[in-house]
Amino acid sequence: MATQYQKLPVPGFVNPTADYTDPEILYSTVGFTQKGVTIGSGQGVLAAGTVIGQKTADKKYYAYNNGHGDGTEVARGVLRRAVDTGNTVSAANDQVSNIVIAGILKYDALTGVDNAALTDLGMVVDTVRNTAKF
Repeated sequence: MATQYQKLPVPGFVNPTADYTDPEILYSTVGFTQKGVTIGSGQGVLAAGTVIGQKTADKKYYAYNNGHGDGTEVARGVLRRAVDTGNTVSAANDQVSNIVIAGILKYDALTGVDNAALTDLGMVVDTVRNTAKF
């Protein structure tokens, strides 16, 4: 069951406009693997379930964008929890978080996923259960 908060539980977000429900992106813990990564600053609040790519220049992780040519066009995982990277690009605003690199996720919980991301991650979508397995 999701945890109910009065505000988004990330640093720097202090004026909520509504209650925030921490989404659970995992459908099952079977085969679940996550790893800790550094999320690059200046992206604002990234929601749980955001598809993540790694920028080749600084080796930090950013929201996946298939149109870029900087490394973030290759999906590397899915953000496990929401994270606030601030609006200013600065090493001081970089955040450490976990990304899911294998497991069964709720497909509706994914943000920024497209066919290329599904291929990059080796995801198989089950439309009956509404899950994505990789």
